[in-house]
Parts: sequence; C-alpha cells; structure tokens
Amino acid sequence: MATFAIEHPGPRWQFQVEADAGAARIAHLGWDTECTNRHAINLLADPAEITFARGGEEIRPAISNALARSGLIEYTFVVAGKEHMTCRLTMEPGTYALTLSCIVDGEPDVSEMVLYVPFDPRVAVVSVITNTWDGAGQFEPPFVLSAPDIGQVLVTGHPGSRIKCDLEGNRRWACLDLIVRVPVRGQGVPAALEFAPVVLPQPAGFTDEPAWKAARRGWFNMMQFSCGASGGGAPAKGVWANNTLSDPVSSLLYMLGDATLLVPELCPGVSMLPLLRRAIDYWIDCKTGADGLVAYTAGGRDQNVMDGNPAVLIAAWCYVEASRDVEWLTGRIDALERIARYMEGRDVDGDGILESKQSGNWGSQATRDPDCAWDCYVSGHKNAYVNALAYRAWNCMAALERRLGRTDMAGHYKRSAERLKLSYLPAFHDPETGWLGFWRSRDGHLHEIHNDSPTSMAISYGLVDTAEGKAMLQKYWAALERIGFRRFDLGVPLNLVPVPPAEMSAYFEFQQFLNGGCCVSNSSWLIDGLYRVGMTEQADTILNAMLARQRDGAFPNGGGFQNGFVDKMGLGAEVFDWDGRPAGYEGHLVYCWGFLQSLLLKVPSIRGRVHPF
Repeated sequence: MATFAIEHPGPRWQFQVEADAGAARIAHLGWDTECTNRHAINLLADPAEITFARGGEEIRPAISNALARSGLIEYTFVVAGKEHMTCRLTMEPGTYALTLSCIVDGEPDVSEMVLYVPFDPRVAVVSVITNTWDGAGQFEPPFVLSAPDIGQVLVTGHPGSRIKCDLEGNRRWACLDLIVRVPVRGQGVPAALEFAPVVLPQPAGFTDEPAWKAARRGWFNMMQFSCGASGGGAPAKGVWANNTLSDPVSSLLYMLGDATLLVPELCPGVSMLPLLRRAIDYWIDCKTGADGLVAYTAGGRDQNVMDGNPAVLIAAWCYVEASRDVEWLTGRIDALERIARYMEGRDVDGDGILESKQSGNWGSQATRDPDCAWDCYVSGHKNAYVNALAYRAWNCMAALERRLGRTDMAGHYKRSAERLKLSYLPAFHDPETGWLGFWRSRDGHLHEIHNDSPTSMAISYGLVDTAEGKAMLQKYWAALERIGFRRFDLGVPLNLVPVPPAEMSAYFEFQQFLNGGCCVSNSSWLIDGLYRVGMTEQADTILNAMLARQRDGAFPNGGGFQNGFVDKMGLGAEVFDWDGRPAGYEGHLVYCWGFLQSLLLKVPSIRGRVHPF
C-alpha cells in the first residue's frame, strides 16, 4: 500500500499521519504533545476511514485523484458522475493545527462526511473528554482525544455545523471506535474538523516548572470516561470510569472531585465542572437505592460497599466549592441527605463509627463480598478507611448545608464528624505497630495488614493530629526500611508483609494485586501524609522517583504506570510486584495518577482549597 504522510516535528507538538494513496484511509495516526517522539506510536487498530452518507445510507465514492505535498493530503471524489468533492488533510504554514475538510462545488450529493477511527486500546486507552454528552450517549465538539502518556488533542468544528459523534466499545474484544459525522453543506462551505494540541497550563500558585512539565501530560490519565462497554448503558456514557472500556466506580469519586478543585479548566471549551457534575448525577439518579445505598459499579447489583456514599458526598462538595452552583445544590440536597442518612443508619452501636454489613471476621467470605474499593480483603464491620472518608463526608455535608443557610443541619453533620473523630483512634490504633489497623471485625479483632492507607488518609483529613501522625509514619517508615524496599519509582507496597489467606477473598499470592502489590494509588495518601507531618525528605524520595518514571515511561506505549487495556490478571501495569513487573489486570486504572495531586497539595495555599476543614 502506497502512503502519503504528513509529519510535524515540533516544537509545539509532533504528529504523524500516513494516508493510503488509493483509498480515503489513514493507516497511521500518532501525536505527542511533549515532543518526545511518541508520535511514532500508531494509535489505530485498523486504518481510519473517511466515508460519506446520504439520508442514512453509507456512500463510498470513487477517488479520481489523490495527491500530497508539504502539509497537504488531498482526495478528489466522483459522486453521481461528477468530480466535485474534495477532502483535505492540511496543516497551513505557520500554524500548528491539523484540519480535515470536505468542500463541495455546487449542491452536495451527500449529506455527511463520516470519519471512522478504530483506536487500539491495547496500545493506549484513548478517552474522549467533553462537556457535551447528551442523554442518548452522543457528543459533539469541542472534545479532547486523550491518548495516555502520548498526548491530548482538542477537536473542534465550525460553529453551528451540528457535528454528531459516537464512541462505541467492546470490552471483551478490546474494541474502541470513534465515529464523527460532519454535515456537508455545499455551496463552497467546508465541512471541517480541526485538531490542535492541548498542554495543561501550570496551576496558579505552583512554581516548580520542571515538576509540572513531568506531570502535566500524565494528569490527563485520570480523565477516562465510559463508552458504555462495561455496564450502565447510554446513561453511563461520559461517566468517570476505571478506563474507557471498564467500569464506572462510585467509591473513589472523591478523587475526581479533588482533581476538579486543583485544575478546574482543561482547555478552551472543556471544563472539569460538567464532567464531575455528570458523574455525581449519574450515581444519584441511576445507582442509588431506595434506602440511600450507592452501588459500587455501574453494572453491579446487590453490592454492599460503604465507601460509595461518602465518595459521592465529598464529590458533591468539591463540585459546589469549585462552581458555586447553589441552584444545583438546592435541587440535590434532599438526595444528598438521603445518601447521608444511609451512612447514619450504619452507626449501629451509636459510637460515631460506621459499621459495614460484612462481619470482617477471619475467613468470613466464602465468596467475594467487598465493603470498600479494596475489594479483595475480607474487611467489614468497623473499617478505618471507610470511616476516614465518612469523617471528610460529614464535614463536607456540614459545609454544603451552611451554604444553603441550613444551620441546624450543618450543626447536625458537624456533630457527626466530631463524634466519629472521638472514637476513631480508640477503634483502630494498634499499639503493637504504632499505626492504624485496617478494620476491626465484629468479633472485636483488629486486622492489621500492614497497609498504610488508613493511617495516611486519617492524617491527610485531620482525624489524626500532626504530632501523633508523625509518630505513626516514622514507625511505618522504619518498617519499610527493615524490609529493604527501595523501588520508590513504583510507589510503596500496599502491604509490607503477606496478608493471611483468611483475610483475603481473592488473589492470594504475595506481591500480586492487592496482596502486597505496589498499587500506585495508595502512594498518593502516604506522600501527602508525609508532607503534612514534616517528613519532607521521605515524601520527596517517593514523589520524585514516581515523577521521573511518569516522565520517562517504562513501557512501549510510553506509560510509566499503564500499558494499555489488558483486562487479564497478572499482566496489567496498574499494580506492580516489588521488581517492577506488572501484577494488575486492568492495564490502565485512573486512580494511579492520584500521586500527581500530591505534587500540588504540598503547596499550602493550594492544599487549603481541597482540605479546608
């Protein structure tokens, strides 16, 4: 196959387009917004095609001529016996945007130009980021095409051109197809799409330019939105998900909320605020039961996780804090209170600590029945991680009620936070290790699985003061040094020692997945906690190593913490063993880039926007 090529070498961005000389097909599509030569990575599973439609019928007109010269690929088509339609891929001299246009002389014999792009998610899980999703699961420009660790491209069309787009995927077959329909208007008026690079501006108040340059492309890796391939149907399209082909998950929605407060605007025409609001509305409207329990995943049923409820409440506060959208809050406060009432009802013994339905007793789960997003542990009853989230959620609800002038309810939720805080350390402190256990089961046993997450999060959220927190993290760091772990480019292990089989419900091998794997996401709370208590040297050691890996990459697709869509246990690079071998299954998991938030949270003025309580 003879090909025409357009290449742009930089300095604004790099892209590579190779088109078939005999058909309107694009064989290679790649770009790189940091000019690190990753544009040579082909993002396509099969050639992309330019076709046409007339009244809903697909038209594939013959090509009478094809040519290429510097910055131009052009096809001329014959429709109804007339040579009068031309498609061009162009980059005008002195510009940095690539344009796809279709021009018809006279009345058009077609109604639409259709661009069909079959992305290869096994190379990189390309995601669509847009504020324009409709109820049928379609969207229109402007939208960002985000290729993880490769770069982001803003797609725009002529105003009023009524472009319609679909993103279709199949998880089983790892298919991800973008379909863009551009009306052809004729009379010399071009039907056009423009593609321009997106580079995230450095946030106000953050002054470490080299660190931000290492982080800014990876920041978008957390922005993955469902194409409906993993449950939920059309309403789930555009909802924040593990990755574009994977599950929307309620439990860590607060991380999207934090990202919104930290970097609210992504590029012209694409804001974090509608993205966050769409996700919150979805979980309230589609996945909250009559009793107020928020489901775990979009496709799941009969799930009894306890972290979905506080995650939604925290995300709602983040949205209102960033948007000042009191009208939305007024319309949603009853639903938020219903979610909060479910949480209140789970304080079974009245001590302020929420109890999960699961007992958490040794060997209590014959089948997998998680009470939180750490869904391979036999955790239950009083869960320290869940209750740290609940503490923040109570403070968030108090702030939301105050914003509406509802002082009685604000006081009610503030008292809930204070009561939980009073009981928290007695419930979870382990005098033997010096830090917090993960859960106290119904039989009274404190389950210490040498996981720092509850301790780090409790410090970050103010459940533990800095003096107590420093003593805890010093003991944890000493234990980390004793086991000899030094691969801080991977973060830190989720567990320092093997978790006993009776405390796991799946994946029992040590250093694999949630049994001691380096899960990346847990490192974000540890880094933040270390900065909070003044252990700056230790925090910098982890963060700088992870930033270097993020910048330089470790896999053929440029990923440091992802290797494309894998969906097979033991091969996904969202979790690692201690030697850096993949030990996950997704391949791309949005929570991995929470550590980049720690980079911004280390600045007190920025941190105060996210954690004012």
